[in-house]
Amino acid sequence: MVRRSRATQLLNNLPQLQNLIKRDPPSYQEEFQQQLHHFEASLAIFELKPEEETKDFGDLINFIAQVAKCYPEQCAQFPAQLMDLLQRHYQVLNADLRKAVVQALILLRNRGVVSNLHVMPLFFTLFRCHDKALRKMLYTHIVNDVKLANKGRHRNHKLNKTLQGFMYTMMSAADAQDKHGEGAIAAKKSLDVCIELYRKNIWTDAKAVNVIAQACFSPITKIMVTAVQFFLSPQKKSKDGDESESETEEGQKESRSRRNIQQVLHQSKINKKTKHRKRLLEKATRARRLNQAREEGTLKEDDADETNLSGKGKGPPVAFDVLSLIHDPQGFAEKLFARVHSSTTATKRGGSTVDRFEVRLLLLKLVSRLIGHHQLQLIALYPFLQRYLQPHQIEVTQILASLATASHVFLPPDILQPLIRTIADNFVSDHCSPEVMCAGLNTIRAIAARQPLAIESDLLNDLILYRKHRDRGVMMAARSLLMLYRQLNPEMLHRRDRGREATLNILSGKAEKPLLKFGEVRVANGVDGSDLLNEYDDIEGASSSEDGLDQELEADSDHEDTEGEAISDSDSDSDVDASSDAESEHPAEIDHASEDADATSEALESPERSAVRVDMARPLTDEDFAQISRLKKLKRSGKHPIKARKRKAEGELSESDASDNNEVLSSSEDEDEKEYLDAADILGDYHTRKRRRKATYEERTQSVMAGREGREKFSSKKAKRDMESRSLTNREKRKTKDFRMISHKRSVVSKGKRSLVQKRHELRKHVTKQKKNGF
Repeated sequence: MVRRSRATQLLNNLPQLQNLIKRDPPSYQEEFQQQLHHFEASLAIFELKPEEETKDFGDLINFIAQVAKCYPEQCAQFPAQLMDLLQRHYQVLNADLRKAVVQALILLRNRGVVSNLHVMPLFFTLFRCHDKALRKMLYTHIVNDVKLANKGRHRNHKLNKTLQGFMYTMMSAADAQDKHGEGAIAAKKSLDVCIELYRKNIWTDAKAVNVIAQACFSPITKIMVTAVQFFLSPQKKSKDGDESESETEEGQKESRSRRNIQQVLHQSKINKKTKHRKRLLEKATRARRLNQAREEGTLKEDDADETNLSGKGKGPPVAFDVLSLIHDPQGFAEKLFARVHSSTTATKRGGSTVDRFEVRLLLLKLVSRLIGHHQLQLIALYPFLQRYLQPHQIEVTQILASLATASHVFLPPDILQPLIRTIADNFVSDHCSPEVMCAGLNTIRAIAARQPLAIESDLLNDLILYRKHRDRGVMMAARSLLMLYRQLNPEMLHRRDRGREATLNILSGKAEKPLLKFGEVRVANGVDGSDLLNEYDDIEGASSSEDGLDQELEADSDHEDTEGEAISDSDSDSDVDASSDAESEHPAEIDHASEDADATSEALESPERSAVRVDMARPLTDEDFAQISRLKKLKRSGKHPIKARKRKAEGELSESDASDNNEVLSSSEDEDEKEYLDAADILGDYHTRKRRRKATYEERTQSVMAGREGREKFSSKKAKRDMESRSLTNREKRKTKDFRMISHKRSVVSKGKRSLVQKRHELRKHVTKQKKNGF
């Protein structure tokens, strides 16, 4: 009886039975078989009324899922039974029971009992449920499961292809077009999954991008805005390409270590000093040092391993621009612009959906980026944007940035000339505020940089006159426009505005790169900019060999000086003989040194001494391409590094010029021209201006003390006494005493007894003294 009661209690206590089965599965096989039969009977009864709440049935499902791996043969049909239950009754199931069944399936999937190809379509279908907690759990599991399936360099192409096709079907289904339907919820969560997997560098192929692009045409604004924002900022969230989970503490430490070094330093001064915060500070400092070395091209192979935070020797995955992966960019841009145009001209009388202005502005930004990236032809966009080119327009800076981004070299100049004229009339005039003028000039400059033929010569020279404006932002914008056309087409400028170098090039007829006509393309011979890198390497090598030669000559001169000191007692004839003997003993070294000097001079005179280009001699690395970008930037800014190094090698470059040039070469703040512009680029100097914060008491005191240096003769009497380290005299102290303390003094008493003659005499003396002092 005791054994029978214990067996009955064991069958009723599922957690205890679960613990015993995991310890010894063969010994409790009979008990598990009874529970399995109990589950099948309960399932048959439950399917008659699936909407009822049964807590015992959920506990039984959890128990079998926990021990299913111990009895694989008996539980072969268990996952299929749960999936069939959810597939048929997921809409009417109780929320707790539905969550228990989903958790059981997730547990079976994590333990490898069921394949992800079978459960993933069901999980996407469950996104239709009006259960936010369930959708959040499914979202987290799907992202992590797909991430584990594509772990490392291995890619599960079969799973990826199946899921991407399923997502495309869900987002293009008929019920996904209804704003209040269940398909819209599932489409939104499927889109979130696809975007998150792209940001985790898992689904970075063209198919995943085009699945997201399909969501841009959804009639549901929330889905459409999510997809458009993805194309505008694909990596808005923190990049997570390593194999660790983004929610772990290690991932949080890595993301915090990539913060700005100023913020980390500020926190280290305020917060409590701990080893953890010390490691964060060291990691942030090391990351900044490595980034600077990478930008300057001085990153060594030993330091290259430190750039990988995961420490597993894997480089960053190859990432293409998300706009480059769209299959039909022309059709994609035309459809988006058609939606913007229809929403602008439509009314709500017919019951049609009209997008808000903010949504239309997002679509215009995406269309402009597509046009600028792929150099598309969408002529109807530019007259459409012309109506918004007014200073009082809402978000006019973003509209101006979109217009500049949509300009490219293959766009006909006749299309852009009316827009530039409109911007000049509405923004760049004396009745406008300096901020508006700065925005207009920066926009014209950005358009002209992409299509130099879009501006007329008369208008250009009129705009350049603002380079002497009293406002700093307007002055800088006009000067940047002037410098741009000094490089691109100085013939459009007046002779006094061309600059010395451009004028000499025009007079000599040897312009470096003449302005191309509309539709003309300059084809690069090899890698564009490799000639600059070749010249830079030649001059660098020549200067290094010259430095080595100078060191050898200095060493020889030092050696001769020591020998001269040793034989200083001998006469001049012996010195001459010794020097002649030294020359006769080392003729080969002198000849070799002269040959090196000749080779150095030849290298300096002719930078193209090697017939083989650098891109043909060796494969170019990322550092080489970064160096080419910097050399192009310096050449555009007028600080040609090749000429500067030639002058330095020839002795014509001063030390200050050389140091300035080296600082420019090593500066990591020189960025290339941005492909996409934003409102900050249009505002220019006004965006960077910040209101000065109120100085602290210590800073104000320090500023006051610094202003007093060198002004001792203007200081007060007290300050002079403090410098002389003395106190007040008795006469000075008497002036501050109360009258009652000195009223009995003889000098005070006698002063009151003076006659009128004495008073007049003393008054006359006082007036005379004042006149002598200049009063």
